[in-house]
Amino acid sequence: MNYLDWISKWSSYTPEKRAVRSLDTNTTYTYKELDEQSLKVGDYLLQEFPLKRGDRIAVIATHSPEYLMLFIAAQRLGFIIVPLNYRATTFELAHCLNDVLPSLILSEIDAHSDFLAEFNCPVSSFKQFFEEAAKLKPVSKKTKFTIEVDQPIFIFYTSGTTGKPKGVIYTNRMMFWNSLNTSVQLEITSVDHTLNVLPPYHTSGWNVLLLPLLHRGGRVDFLKKFKAKKVLEYIEEEPISLFLAVPTMLRIMVKSKAFEKFQPNKLKYIVVGGETLSIPLIETWAAKGILLSQGYGLTEAGPSITSLHYHDALWKKGSIGKPNFYVEMKIINSKGEEVATNEPGEICLHGNIVTPGYWNNSGYSLNKIREEWLFTGDIAKMDNDGFLYLIGRKNQLYISGGEKIHPSEIGHILYKYDEIREAAVVGFPDENWGEIGIAFIVLKTEKPDAGGILDHLKKYLATYKVPKDIICVDELPKSGIGKVDREKLKELYKTICYEKRNIV
Repeated sequence: MNYLDWISKWSSYTPEKRAVRSLDTNTTYTYKELDEQSLKVGDYLLQEFPLKRGDRIAVIATHSPEYLMLFIAAQRLGFIIVPLNYRATTFELAHCLNDVLPSLILSEIDAHSDFLAEFNCPVSSFKQFFEEAAKLKPVSKKTKFTIEVDQPIFIFYTSGTTGKPKGVIYTNRMMFWNSLNTSVQLEITSVDHTLNVLPPYHTSGWNVLLLPLLHRGGRVDFLKKFKAKKVLEYIEEEPISLFLAVPTMLRIMVKSKAFEKFQPNKLKYIVVGGETLSIPLIETWAAKGILLSQGYGLTEAGPSITSLHYHDALWKKGSIGKPNFYVEMKIINSKGEEVATNEPGEICLHGNIVTPGYWNNSGYSLNKIREEWLFTGDIAKMDNDGFLYLIGRKNQLYISGGEKIHPSEIGHILYKYDEIREAAVVGFPDENWGEIGIAFIVLKTEKPDAGGILDHLKKYLATYKVPKDIICVDELPKSGIGKVDREKLKELYKTICYEKRNIV
């Protein structure tokens, strides 16, 4: 299925057109150069490593044109890229690596070298890998690749209802139909140009703008780390027509001094997803003449599922829009019946944009995907005009700064601390981060060791997962059957958070 080899196609059509650029290294590649370098990466993979179709390549690195070359080579050869969180601890990475059993690990985190050496597969420095691949002679004759439509190209690890990350299988079929959905709904053309600052370990870092835009022959620039001032200035100076952000990034940009004089000339609108977008934030950007196109998606489907056209951004503030062009959706109640207009229910999805399942987890796959319908666990309602509004989630998972976090994962770590008798974590609304984690603990001793508890959490959890407040209570409120009442905990936090009583 060579129609899936988009870079090869554009290398033939527009070889000298700029395809990608790294702002960090000031390196630019045309479509021809991107194609040629990707062929070298593919040759190096075959020459140096014992890889076969279906093998997994785990990558712990920031986003870059080189990472994109690895994706292109892997897709052509039938390998599966497993983008892992470079912010994660070795404790968190171990679960994913033991689950996916990679045949090759590429890492740019030097501190992980001893830890990664424990795994039974080749481990290479990300930088050195590409330096060696670049030394190869140009490929004189192109190999005819067979890209299978149902071949997985990614495994994305995402939090689930049990707290432990699960590997979502992402196929070429999903990528193709997601790209069509995105291009149609966002009106992407070959003249579009974006700046990518989202990390590669989320599907959004690949499948919201990056790959759909390259599918259409546009241009993508990379910036490894989000810096509000630099992003604002670059969007203003360069012909950036589309930009993807999570609300936390938009809030940080608004607080930057550079936002006061920010006047982009080419920016059509900003695509926003990942968490709920506040009305004041929509209005703040609208006052600058910039409309926000909010949407909804998830790793297991799309991720482009719904979109609010930017023309509707002010008329339907807070809506996640309508289902995208090639999305089949229904909203059902607890009985499995489709709900009426303005009635809340669970979003269910069907079709080419839905994952075939979770890696090494057939039981969970069957629980989530029933009769080819994905039960998302997200609750929404549709208004009289057909616009959707996201209400919440059936489970307790919350989103902080665009990162999905499950309370039970943090709870498990808290219970490892000897002095903690009971623990529960809830997500709470926050102006800057969308939501923050609040931990409630019952201690075995009278005096809390604040430093000890925080050090314990930081040992096992990425920084963004560490709760913003840890509150000591005499007991956790529970229901009649012994379950922790999280709604009561949220109410409790409202009454005491500002007084900071008994807070670690």
